[in-house]
Parts: sequence; structure tokens; C-alpha cells
Amino acid sequence: MDTPDKHIFSKKYPIDTYGEIWNKLTVLHFTKKTILPADILCFLEKGTIRKLITPEEADPEQSISIDFYLEGDIFTAKADNEIERQFTYQPISKGVLWYVDMREVRRLFLESKLCSTTQKVFLEEQLRAKALREIQLLQTAPREMYLYLLKNKPEFIQQVPLKYLASYIGITPQALSRIRRQIT
Repeated sequence: MDTPDKHIFSKKYPIDTYGEIWNKLTVLHFTKKTILPADILCFLEKGTIRKLITPEEADPEQSISIDFYLEGDIFTAKADNEIERQFTYQPISKGVLWYVDMREVRRLFLESKLCSTTQKVFLEEQLRAKALREIQLLQTAPREMYLYLLKNKPEFIQQVPLKYLASYIGITPQALSRIRRQIT
């Protein structure tokens, strides 16, 4: 029987490895073709998942990478409102994902003070990361953004295909190749 490697998640997040939520998780061994369930809290044990948006009436190749989730990340894949329904979660490698339905998560947050505290810490961290990302998109040139990723998120450079990384930075793959050539 599969059991999650809880310590992978505690490297990035201050979580209780003995909480009730661990008994509620369902395992999903995924490939690039797997479609993730909606309205779930995800614990990514292994692999890489891309969060993206495809503008209406656009070629799927013109999708925009919003974020990437790597080993040890915890994230929500929700579809419970108009904004969240625009996002798609696409595996870009094989991997293992543990998940629990958001209804169960909400119940646990209401019943457990520890879960509620963990939720607040997690949400504060996510809000800070999203604010930084927004500032970067508004104020940082693509070359500086790539240099930032090299220094602060080298796992993105190592594990994310260049065409998705270019989309995340907001440039074409060809422009990203030019930047990479200039740097090396």
C-alpha cells in the first residue's frame, strides 16, 4: 500500500506530519496525459505540474504558464469559481500526487486549530509569492527574470521545458534561447 513521504513536504512547509489529513489522502500516479481531478488540495511527492491558462479561441500552443509545482509542493487545484475555472493543471513529467477533496479540507480546517494555523501560514506564504510574481512581471525585464530564476529557482531551469519557461517569463522560446546564449 502506498503511503506519502511526509518529510518531502515538511522541507518546504511547517506542517504537522501526524495530522488527520494524512489519513484522507488518495494517491494518483500520473503521466503527461493524466487529467487532474478538480477542487483538491495537492501534495506533489514526485514530478512536475504546470499551471496554465489558454486564452479563449487561442491555439493551445499559445497557453501561458502561470506557475510550476515540483517535488514537495503543496497547492490547490480548484474549479469552484469563474477565475479558477480558467486554469488548467498539466503534468509535464511522470510523478506521484497525493490529494484530498477540498470539502474534506474545509471540514478539517473548521475542526482543528492546528489545521487552521497551518492554513494561515500557507496562505500567507502563497500571497507573498504571488505578489512577488506580479511585481516581477510588471517591473522586470525578461533577461533579469531569467537571471532571477537561475539564482532563486534553479529547479525551474532544470525541470521545466524551455517553451513553458519562456511562457512563464512572457517571451517566445526563441527570445529565451537568445538570452541563454548571451549569459553563457
